[in-house]
Amino acid sequence: MTFDETEFDAFLEDITEPFLTADITQWAARMRLPFTLITQTGPVTLRTPQEVKANFEHYLLAMKAMQANLIVREKIGFEPCEDGTVIATYRSNFLRNGVRIRDPYTASALLHFDDGQWRMSSILNALGHHLWTGKHPNLSGEEE
Repeated sequence: MTFDETEFDAFLEDITEPFLTADITQWAARMRLPFTLITQTGPVTLRTPQEVKANFEHYLLAMKAMQANLIVREKIGFEPCEDGTVIATYRSNFLRNGVRIRDPYTASALLHFDDGQWRMSSILNALGHHLWTGKHPNLSGEEE
């Protein structure tokens, strides 16, 4: 399957909307386990659906702490790799009532085509929730 601008738009929608609706379904459907978040404080690997759910709930707490009510993700670009994967890079903006509440940040997702859709196995430069929740996950995704 070819990754194109339409696929990129759908991917960004599916990784954004769940944090605004508190519905993990789209987010989890776009993951390939094990899933690794590479944050500034180190990697976090989620191996089970239960770990994905716990981590997602921490991000919802961070959204609540920031009082964010809108996430805008801007496409920067994507690069198809020789092995059939794609590296998709995007910038995230978090807003409260139309006002940016933190500096934007850029991240890249490593995507694989599995079961009819593009799923991410990792995000490089993921924004960790621990800045707002105080719950820093260990390498396994469990809290310290």
